[in-house]
Amino acid sequence: MSPMLASLIAVWLLVLSRLGPFVRHRRDLMFYVALPGALAATVNYPTVSPSVDTMLGRPGSSMLVAGALGMLALGLFRSAIVKAVVAPEDQEPVLRRGLLQTTAAITAFCVAFACATLVGAVSDTPSLQPSAFDPGAQSDAGVFVFMATLCLYMIVVSIEIAAVCVRYLPVMASGLFRAGFGSVAVGCGLAVVGLTAKILRQIVVLTFVGLDYESPLQSAFETLTGIAGLFLAFGLMLPAVSDRVSALQVYERYHLLRLHRLWSRTANASVVMDSVSVPLRGVLSKDPRARLHRALVEILDSNLAAGGSLLNASDSKLVKKSEGALYA
Repeated sequence: MSPMLASLIAVWLLVLSRLGPFVRHRRDLMFYVALPGALAATVNYPTVSPSVDTMLGRPGSSMLVAGALGMLALGLFRSAIVKAVVAPEDQEPVLRRGLLQTTAAITAFCVAFACATLVGAVSDTPSLQPSAFDPGAQSDAGVFVFMATLCLYMIVVSIEIAAVCVRYLPVMASGLFRAGFGSVAVGCGLAVVGLTAKILRQIVVLTFVGLDYESPLQSAFETLTGIAGLFLAFGLMLPAVSDRVSALQVYERYHLLRLHRLWSRTANASVVMDSVSVPLRGVLSKDPRARLHRALVEILDSNLAAGGSLLNASDSKLVKKSEGALYA
């Protein structure tokens, strides 16, 4: 499976994962981020873009639609990050500035594309490449302007998002949140490298200098941005998974399972309240958190009653980890 196809599947899975919150609350910003991103990836897919060009009656139209949708998705993503990390009273000017930047970039991209089309830079002659028609393969300053506008905007916003993710990673309590935002940061980093390769390719096309590198640079762009899409989609799905894990108390059930053997070995009959407190039974109970709390209390009280001789270093480490899961 190619990186582009894997990325396309992943971003539509992200849309589906946010559909429930969107239907329930009508204000799920991540759904509005994921949907244009998924549409952009679909329109830009090699087997889909020729149909879009035919439907719109102009070769390269798929690039225009996909680029505008991609810029919109990234701009909304930056807004979502701002809402998550900036104090409510300070959000308005930051959001307004981001909205103006996104609007200006999309406008410049569309105007440059229209101008390049009007002067015949985006011609009706298809590329010799086996993939869909690529307007970026046309040697013209107007083509370079709209491609550079697209890439530079995405590079700048990707760097901003990655910087925020890296900055706030240490203060995130949930491991899944840290993994998710770490994945987003990696995805943004890969996107920056891939988009830089795209700009270099456009310079090669425009100047005819280093033509031998055109194909490798285009391949690097497609591969890196495809992998970046995977990391971004995966990272954005993890917070939703984290919410479900928390609601189902998965961590508590897992630690009850791990504590069962230790509890069976150490539990003192004078301390254990009844057989219902057996950790293994608590794994499938309705309230595993309460069962975990009771199991920990009984293990520690039994150890105290035995003069502290029941728990070795490994046992104590397991108990501390379980307490961390209980009070996280």
